[in-house]
Amino acid sequence: MVPPVLLILLFLGLVIAAYRDIRKREVPDTVSYGLMALGLLGGLCIALLESNPALFLDHLFGLLLGATIGVVMYYGRQWGGGDAKLVMGVGAVLGFLPDNLLFLGFLLLLIVCGALYGVAVTLWLALVRHRKRFLLAFRAIIRTPMVHRARIMLVLTGVACVIALLFVPPELRIVIGFLLIGVYLLTYAWIFSRAVEESIFIKEYPVGRLTEGDWIAQDVRVRGRVIVKKNIPGITLRQIARLRRLKVKRVWVKEGIAFVPAFLLAFLAMVLLLSTLGPSWIVALLP
Repeated sequence: MVPPVLLILLFLGLVIAAYRDIRKREVPDTVSYGLMALGLLGGLCIALLESNPALFLDHLFGLLLGATIGVVMYYGRQWGGGDAKLVMGVGAVLGFLPDNLLFLGFLLLLIVCGALYGVAVTLWLALVRHRKRFLLAFRAIIRTPMVHRARIMLVLTGVACVIALLFVPPELRIVIGFLLIGVYLLTYAWIFSRAVEESIFIKEYPVGRLTEGDWIAQDVRVRGRVIVKKNIPGITLRQIARLRRLKVKRVWVKEGIAFVPAFLLAFLAMVLLLSTLGPSWIVALLP
């Protein structure tokens, strides 16, 4: 079990990281690296006091698992570099061994809390804070030839499915009906996400505002030559310096929502479950 003092320090680190992510759209490396050091040093002290090297390996394996997840999410363009480093710090503090699945439980809660948080924030941005801009983008996408053709195909598919329902067993009609509704909902969910991305998350940045790990939304060209490609996981400090030397003024960047608050929500949910149900809740969540 992780000592309470480590959980308290982890909570304070996540509060600071969430605040900075909301205000500055960045996670301080001092917090992430500090949590990594805290986890490893804390594990080393506990291992020495208990004369049990496995207690240090617990925190080391948590760091390695966090690093694996962070790398996958970063190069999959799902997280920024700050989020990837932060999950390594959380893993180092919580640890990971067969008899300590606290970090695994945190990750499962992060999936749930992250999904709910992401949907809530995206809806608020689209329908409240940037409503006019979002509606203009949504209408523009709806009117594109590609979406128009897709909607015609959906209508024809729907008619064909309704006719087919007359010739299939009754128990399959509900399944086909739900599948048809799901296709329609997914289509409009895709249009919604495109409109949100184009109207809210893609912005023009001055080069001086760029930070390491920012996602470039359009290729940066100088005299017809591509200097920075848009499909890279995140811009590097070296590339930013090169843009400044070439006197590039502005670039298009794809922002994401401040995701670190989801880390804090997952941590609070984890502590709540630990205090009410004990460690057994983690086993119950595993498949």
